[in-house]
Amino acid sequence: MLSLLRIRLHHAIDLWKASQAVTTANDASSTCKEHGASALTAQAIPIKRVGNATSLRYACAIAHQLATSPDQASTIAAQLVDTLRHALAKDPDASFQEALFQEIGIDATATGFIQFEVGDRAIATWLNLRLAHAQPLPPLPTIPLGEAERQRMLQSPAVFDAQHAHARCCSLLRLAHYEALIHLDRLAASPQDWQFRSPATVPWLKHTEELNVLYPVDRALIAQLLDAHDHLFDASRPRTQSSVLRSTQLVAHAFQAFHRAYPLYGGRPEDAAIVVVRLGLLMITQRVLHLLLHDGLKLYPAAEL
Repeated sequence: MLSLLRIRLHHAIDLWKASQAVTTANDASSTCKEHGASALTAQAIPIKRVGNATSLRYACAIAHQLATSPDQASTIAAQLVDTLRHALAKDPDASFQEALFQEIGIDATATGFIQFEVGDRAIATWLNLRLAHAQPLPPLPTIPLGEAERQRMLQSPAVFDAQHAHARCCSLLRLAHYEALIHLDRLAASPQDWQFRSPATVPWLKHTEELNVLYPVDRALIAQLLDAHDHLFDASRPRTQSSVLRSTQLVAHAFQAFHRAYPLYGGRPEDAAIVVVRLGLLMITQRVLHLLLHDGLKLYPAAEL
């Protein structure tokens, strides 16, 4: 999500600077800083998630960097938001990533911040994207651990929790397949290659377009999955094995809370659509944990314990 927001905002800044160059040509009072803004890269745009553990809201202070005085930041933020919205005309042929961005709410605050609100429609689009594609980790530089540190990592409770969570996801998905709750393709392959065959679509949204989940732990798991995905795919910050281990542990703990609230068997009966949604979350959790363990920590993810 962070990479997508940075790319789109970087494009908006380029368009904004081009419009400023036309309207303020040879104007010494231009609101765009001469130094820094012209060399700005997408990775340098400051965006962070704000709010509580379950809300998906991001804030960006780039307008303050582009302004020559603090009172200009709110004006620039509003102009950038207008540029972003203008670029978001609904396109039926948009890519999956573009379709995701079209569902994100964008606003400028009076203090010059740009806020991105990832609502339920955007979350559903992101979940569909993760379910449809087992995305390989890009070749970002990883700062390795020393041998002593790696041995301590291998013996840490965080690694056991993550391996247990990954294996549990695999076991539950197999069980759901054998019980005909869902149908998986390529079940004989490695778990990261499994694909939903039926149902054809996961009912992530209710008819009211609210997310089809029942408990706060469901949203907490989604938030942790998105945070971990950001950590792996966001090129703006260093990715160390220690930081990946922390992300892995947070996903594992969020999964444990999710599974306690909703054991696949032994809990109270649920609507069939809710069952499919939770199994979809299980598959996405398995895929994110596989990335964290295999690509991030260079460990073989356990498929059963």
